[in-house]
Amino acid sequence: MSILPVDPRIYKKYKVVACPRCGKFQAVQATKVFRCKFCGFKDRIVRLKIFYASDNGKDLPRIVMELSRKYGGRVR
Repeated sequence: MSILPVDPRIYKKYKVVACPRCGKFQAVQATKVFRCKFCGFKDRIVRLKIFYASDNGKDLPRIVMELSRKYGGRVR
């Protein structure tokens, strides 16, 4: 069992992550487990790449749109 280094952004209330299976970006409030709204993939938050984190959720839709445009809608 290995100990993963913890990203300090995990402690923020809102996070923008990309699903490892389908690659779509989404904003989440989860603290432990992530479930993709598009494909149903489930994994622990600590294992995902956090692209953006904030305690204020107002800017999340803009961030998700910008990341989707930058990466063509999906990350693989």
